[in-house]
Amino acid sequence: MTLRAHRVARAAYLRVEAHQNEPDEKKYCAIAHKLPGMILQNGLAQATGFLLAKGGTEHLMLLEDLNAVLQAGGTLNVPNCNALHQAIIAADLNQTLKLTRHALEASGWIKRYVQGLLRVDATGENTDNSGG
Repeated sequence: MTLRAHRVARAAYLRVEAHQNEPDEKKYCAIAHKLPGMILQNGLAQATGFLLAKGGTEHLMLLEDLNAVLQAGGTLNVPNCNALHQAIIAADLNQTLKLTRHALEASGWIKRYVQGLLRVDATGENTDNSGG
């Protein structure tokens, strides 16, 4: 039996690892750095709504990753980004608090793996100093 936190961390690792060497990797990373702060400052519904409204490849990739990590943790089981946002805006107060707490955890893992695996900072610049 695995802990929920381990399932969340593993799912985040796999999702971020899959973005290595993608064309939109740096944009994805820059947004991933900002997601936990967006959730804290604006709320989960506005943060997911923002990502949907932007609709760029990197925005939708991040939202899909958030959905997948939340699913892995057993928080929510919805098929896509739109359904995730709909579930968030339809939630009652207790559900909203739970979803927000779990989304902060998931987005925190995504951010950490962006920093550790992809070596990209909040500006989209590579932080790997081994190249010279």
